Amino acid sequence: MPPLRSGDGILWSVAFSPKGKVVAAGTEAGTVCIWSLLTDKTTLLPLSGHLGTVRSVTFSPDGMYLVSASLSKTVNLWHAETGRLLATLDDHTGMVGAVAFSPDGAILATAADDHTVRLWDIATRGQASRLLPTVAGLFYSICFSPDGTKLASAGLGGDITLWDLPSRTLDATFRDNVGWVDCIKFSPDGKLLASNSNDRVCVWSVSPNTGEMPSIILEGHKDQVHAACFSADGLYIATASADRTIRIWNATNGQNPVQSQPAHELGRHSMAASPDGTFVVSSLADHSISVWDIQTRVNRFPPLKGHTAPVHSVTCSSDGQLIASASADYTVRIWDAQTGDAVGDPIVGHTDRVRAVAFSSNTRWIASGSSDRLVYVWEVSSGQRSNIGPLKCDGSVYTVAFSPDGQLVAGGDDTGRIYVWKSGSRDYACGPLKFRDTAIHSISLSPNSTRLLSGGDRGILLVWNIATGQLRRIIGESMEPANQILTVAYSPDGRFICSGSEDGSVCLRTEATGGLIPTLRGHVGKVNFATFVRDGRSMVSADDETIRVWDVDTTQAASIGSESDPAAKLAAASRSGEWLVGPCGELLMWVPSEYHEYLQILPCTLLIGRSCVAVTIGDEGWKHGPTWTSCWR
Repeated sequence: MPPLRSGDGILWSVAFSPKGKVVAAGTEAGTVCIWSLLTDKTTLLPLSGHLGTVRSVTFSPDGMYLVSASLSKTVNLWHAETGRLLATLDDHTGMVGAVAFSPDGAILATAADDHTVRLWDIATRGQASRLLPTVAGLFYSICFSPDGTKLASAGLGGDITLWDLPSRTLDATFRDNVGWVDCIKFSPDGKLLASNSNDRVCVWSVSPNTGEMPSIILEGHKDQVHAACFSADGLYIATASADRTIRIWNATNGQNPVQSQPAHELGRHSMAASPDGTFVVSSLADHSISVWDIQTRVNRFPPLKGHTAPVHSVTCSSDGQLIASASADYTVRIWDAQTGDAVGDPIVGHTDRVRAVAFSSNTRWIASGSSDRLVYVWEVSSGQRSNIGPLKCDGSVYTVAFSPDGQLVAGGDDTGRIYVWKSGSRDYACGPLKFRDTAIHSISLSPNSTRLLSGGDRGILLVWNIATGQLRRIIGESMEPANQILTVAYSPDGRFICSGSEDGSVCLRTEATGGLIPTLRGHVGKVNFATFVRDGRSMVSADDETIRVWDVDTTQAASIGSESDPAAKLAAASRSGEWLVGPCGELLMWVPSEYHEYLQILPCTLLIGRSCVAVTIGDEGWKHGPTWTSCWR
């Protein structure tokens, strides 16, 4: 979804409604903005009533109320659906930095730099109690325990105050002398409390109370930790830091993190997409495998670990239930795509690094190709080698594929040869096929299993007739001799073909004529993966840093878009220096060079990477003119 913008300056706080359909944010200008996540539009006009920055917002557990707290010393209670101001709680004499509802929604807690925490009765809108912490300074965080019997507050001084609510007495004070605390969270059972300060997280024992020293200190981040939370079962703690990493820790003993993963580090050797386009698999530099959820843009689970050397190839089964990986440790492994668990033992048999792996369409077989110049076919259920093969090649095997009907197995090697065998024997169906001596990095068989697509140097695509072994068509020619085609794929209906190259381009073409529709720009590194998903309506491509999803229909429209259609014109734009330019070289938009690799412009519908800058056309269309001022006035 596009970014939600308030128009009222910096956003200082944000909260989801309990059902997750609405999000509210407090602004620097003292307003509260509310958006519907179903429509990406504001549901109400900005709620006004504060005279200073809104430092905290939160919804009641039933979603009926919205509370906002301001640095102007006031707390406002709003009706969440109508935006009507129900009460202004103004007893604080200092800036209010944090608010929280009790689990049953009956009590509201507010904390300010007047050295007080106040409890409010929601039914009467009156003050129920005033607590006096021993800490001075502004409070950044306040939270109730899951059973509502404890209240914790923390802030600028680095002290955490724990209250027993039934008795309204001070239960404990935890002191973290490293720095201020802006996030505290109870574990689901209420026995532990996690707090962040500087580059570490402290875990305190609440029940039983073990005193002022943390029971566990989680250290390893290299910059400020901004957030920490427990998993639903309380077994793990996730931490997010300004060092751009997310770590997952054992909440019981604080052992080495289960996951220490750069937030958007992508593939180094290979990638694959599930057939329905819901997730992408990538191999990482530490020999592990990451599974990215396309919608949430985050890992589904911690990296899949087991290989002891670089992973050269990954692939998904046709039903999206399994993942296979091939490694330089001479093994092939199978993983459950839903849980991340290893399926069976490593498959062994190759005597050199395994560079390629592919599932058959019925998920019964796996083909693997290796630098030992052999292709093996394995049974998925048992991990045992089939009676077919080994299939011999003249060089290191870089790519393997099954035909959609399961009758053929194909492989390509570093001598430029393509081999097509009948899957029930070692007999060739045709060939070997060869055009030049350059290595074959990727092959794809047409949906009707009659044609084979391969990439070559100089940006050339080759279409072969499998029945005759003859070259059916040569497509494209680059001026750069080194511009090798690294990945190719047929669309599910066979109408289109796509390819990715060393120069960072992704090409969509018609299979019947080889016509370009058009070249898709955005990647700044070698495109080592490109394929179709979702019945051919989308494409996924990737380099070492970013994953991009492209809309096929929008791509086609851009190739024939009219001059008056700004979206089509922008979609067909190319880059010239720091400018996006039209087909005749006309200047469309200036973009600083440091943002180029982060641009998401139609037909790119999604970008997973370290950052994303989405460019869209507003409802009023283009603003243009000979000078900058005439564009925005």
